[in-house]
Amino acid sequence: MHAEEPEWTTSAREDLDVHVTAVHSTETLGEVTARFVAVEVTSRVVGYLRTLRSGEVLDAVELDLPETTLATTAALLTLTPEVLEGAGLVSERWPGALHAAEHAAIGLLPLVASCDRWDIGGLSTALHDDTGLPSIFVYDSYPGGAGFAERGYASLATWLVATRDAVAACECPSGCPSCVQSPKCGNGNDPLDKAGAIVVLDLVIGAVARDGGGGPGAALADDV
Repeated sequence: MHAEEPEWTTSAREDLDVHVTAVHSTETLGEVTARFVAVEVTSRVVGYLRTLRSGEVLDAVELDLPETTLATTAALLTLTPEVLEGAGLVSERWPGALHAAEHAAIGLLPLVASCDRWDIGGLSTALHDDTGLPSIFVYDSYPGGAGFAERGYASLATWLVATRDAVAACECPSGCPSCVQSPKCGNGNDPLDKAGAIVVLDLVIGAVARDGGGGPGAALADDV
């Protein structure tokens, strides 16, 4: 027997659901709301993708594995349909824009919290059952939470300004591993809308700025 170095990598595909079990803190910022919440994350690996290093997907292999449940804490952002449409994002773009913003936010959370992106999970959806709104969750991947999402919520302005700047500064045309793609995405990094993510992040940052200093993290905007 000997080690092999195939030309492809594998990544898990999973079904994921996040249910809010308690709300610890809420900041309403006009048509944007930020919350620190307790959540129950239910996930089930349904298969995996074999992907060439170029990004081309070779095939998908199905698996039948049991569900796992994690009780943890999360930073939750919601935006109204009206504010997204007013910014020029039609509803067809919401899933990709929210998904890309979620990935980018996870990648930059270590800026304000002592963590690695593998310590964090996320979910984005154009209509979440608990909120009834377009929503982004970023949660700790540890039972009971580990304080990472809470620090992100407390430093929201710092966190998301850095996230927006990193995405905007990336020279790729439509998204890459340096900005909005994630190496652990359970949906194979699809859909992603890089330009839409910048719009979403700008909306949240603008809402925090208009709050006049009372929003989460507003007083910490210069602590990097």
